[in-house]
Amino acid sequence: MQPSTVPHIVRPNEIRDHLTTVAMGRSAACLTASFHQVPGMFSAPDPGGRLLFFGHASEDGTSSGIEVGQSVRVDYRHDRSNLVFFSRVSECPEPGSWMLARPRVVQRLSRRLEERIPLVPAQGFALALMTSHGFCSFPLMDLSRGGAAVRYDARRVGLWVGRRITAWIELPNQQTAPVTAIVRHVSRRGCPVGHKRAGLRFVDVDEGTQRLIEGSMSRL
Repeated sequence: MQPSTVPHIVRPNEIRDHLTTVAMGRSAACLTASFHQVPGMFSAPDPGGRLLFFGHASEDGTSSGIEVGQSVRVDYRHDRSNLVFFSRVSECPEPGSWMLARPRVVQRLSRRLEERIPLVPAQGFALALMTSHGFCSFPLMDLSRGGAAVRYDARRVGLWVGRRITAWIELPNQQTAPVTAIVRHVSRRGCPVGHKRAGLRFVDVDEGTQRLIEGSMSRL
């Protein structure tokens, strides 16, 4: 597997092999749980896919609030890439270490190179998606030539890393711009209960759609 050509790792065996390689290289990592951040490193996954995170000693005791059942985020760097996976604490073998459940996906944190324009709902930019309740519009949080961030109701539509979607950008002038996009990141951070934020990267955007998007952005 060539990390430079695989944006996200989703197959269980590939995740296990990748995390084993990272663990053998003793790559630095950071575990985040709520407002606690603990630097350290993790072990190779066991046969069940679980791995042990070893936190470095902390004088301020920030690790004391991380408990069994808590959701965590682990950031690390490997082969010149910034990566992250999400998991849950299954047990605490000893103070400063946590056994984590098998990660279901490893995300490579690639950033859009184009300038992002922050948006607020009052500006009228939204993304229309097909949901279990028909078409629904969700507010765009930012927009660029190459992608967008949308806050959506996770109870109505399921977006996951790697999913390819067809959607319609709703512009303030009542026009719509059809886009095909790939979900790059999903997060609950900063969202109300039941909602999530997804980062989208546009693919195969035609010239007419690109002109509509750029024209609306130029008026902001």
